[in-house]
Amino acid sequence: MNVKYLFFSMLIILSACSKEDELHVDSYMKPYIDRFEKEAKLRGVDVSGRIANLEAYIFDIPDNGVAGLCRHNTDSPNRIEIDIVYWNKSNDLEKEYVVFHELGHCVLDRVHNDEKDAQGNCVTIMQSGTTNCIPNYTEETRESYLDELFE
Repeated sequence: MNVKYLFFSMLIILSACSKEDELHVDSYMKPYIDRFEKEAKLRGVDVSGRIANLEAYIFDIPDNGVAGLCRHNTDSPNRIEIDIVYWNKSNDLEKEYVVFHELGHCVLDRVHNDEKDAQGNCVTIMQSGTTNCIPNYTEETRESYLDELFE
């Protein structure tokens, strides 16, 4: 076998096994992750490097009442997980909310904040869901929630 051919073949095989190829992003979540990156950019925040090293899955989360999770990992990419039952019953805005919330943890390193305004509405998309502030993420309030998320 020709040495040049062997070297060229090995180069192709090794380049095909890049780290990007190993990362999994569920195709249903990709549009929301792309939207998150676009909204961040509109507000002067570059998240492209952190998103490039992120895994995202939709599957059964056995914990009751848990719509999504962010798993920080020092040895491998951060990973967001969205519950399939929640996903299947949610509309576009609800899906965006939970994906953006988990990306807030995994990409922006945000923590939960259960602060509420005078009407009892949560002031941030990063609310924990375990207190009595009322999530008010609608088409009308979306911009202000996203402004706060990317501050």
